[in-house]
Amino acid sequence: MSAEQVEPGTERVMAGTEPIDAGNERVDGGTERVASDGVEPIGPEPPPVRRDPVAWTWIVGATISLFGDSVFSVALAWTAVREFAPALAGLIVAVGMLPQAALMLFGGVIADRLDTRRVMIIGELVRAFVLIAAVLAWQAGLHSAGLMIMVQVLFGIAVGLSAPARSTLVRQLVRPDDLVAVSGWLQIGGRLATLAGAPAGAVVVAAAGFGVAMIVDAVTFLVIAALLIIVIRVRYRLPRAGGGSVLANLKDGFVYLARHPRQRTLTLGISSLNVFITPVVAVGVALRVSTSGWSATWVGLAEASLAVGAIIGSAVAIRWQGTHLAARGFWVLVLQGVGLAAVGVGRLPVLLGGMIIIGLTAGLASVWISGVFQREIAPSHLGRVSSLNRLGDLVITPLMTPLFGLVAGAGGVLTATIACGVAMSGLCLLVGTRREIRTLA
Repeated sequence: MSAEQVEPGTERVMAGTEPIDAGNERVDGGTERVASDGVEPIGPEPPPVRRDPVAWTWIVGATISLFGDSVFSVALAWTAVREFAPALAGLIVAVGMLPQAALMLFGGVIADRLDTRRVMIIGELVRAFVLIAAVLAWQAGLHSAGLMIMVQVLFGIAVGLSAPARSTLVRQLVRPDDLVAVSGWLQIGGRLATLAGAPAGAVVVAAAGFGVAMIVDAVTFLVIAALLIIVIRVRYRLPRAGGGSVLANLKDGFVYLARHPRQRTLTLGISSLNVFITPVVAVGVALRVSTSGWSATWVGLAEASLAVGAIIGSAVAIRWQGTHLAARGFWVLVLQGVGLAAVGVGRLPVLLGGMIIIGLTAGLASVWISGVFQREIAPSHLGRVSSLNRLGDLVITPLMTPLFGLVAGAGGVLTATIACGVAMSGLCLLVGTRREIRTLA
């Protein structure tokens, strides 16, 4: 939805000078209507998401893809630490983030200029072929760090250039009223994929080796490409970015946010959410378990508690919608600060309870805020603004993790988790009380 909407959160289409509800794309013998935000329906209106086979095909396909990614990530990390020195293993695991960060904004321009399905299909096929070539080299005995780094770099390039297009697909598949529900189901699928994929990756790499793990991931990329070619068809045509150079389009994305305070505040708020969560979940839990002398099993149980809480939270968010979802989401995340702080307490029930709180609040808020984001950002700029959100995770969040470790080393785990919790609550309170967020319907 563009900033020139009649009412926040309300989709309208125009027939000459007469506004018509967005659900009625065809009147007077099937004449197509174009929405006031430039979104053009293609064919009849899609059915509600609960009985929409195309939407569910994408939800299931995205879950399968994330399962393959999880299998590959675990297998890559395990193989790297087994085969190489710790510093080199760390480089192998993290190096893919560099080309992602460097190319993500340009991927946003591609998403807003080119056909979404084609960009995604190319991205999926490139990653599949990279893995197939890597499998052949690995099976031939080339167990080198250079090979693994090359795979990660090529993956990073493909993801950086194609991921923003993926962020715009849902807006082209389902009705605006179903954006929140689809966001919820995609997040539930992602949590289930991670829950199943991580142990599956460990089993595969231990029993069959890294090569088989790469084959599993390659197959999931080919499945997604096949679904995009054969099954997935967009129902809404988004307006494309204007002509001119890539740099001009990139600049236009920043100008759009500079001129639209509601969308700017929403984007900045979303971009900052993982800054304080990731260090606690990625490092804080392991430090708490280790320094308390508990079994490493509790790290896995803590992460499972978060995932289960997030699944429950997402399911509740799908059912409990209504108005002012963005403000409600940020207010819920104020409570998440309590969960982050609790992770540092040296008692197992408190640790698990804190992780459940983090999961529940993340599940609720992410569904609501993601749906509002899809609805509020102008469709012509959705790819570029989505790339800015991803860039926050790629650039800012990794910088916070070593800082968290320094604070934990100097003042203790509890001090570090309390600092993150207070910062998270303060950030979300600040964003949630902003007029730009409170007035979003």
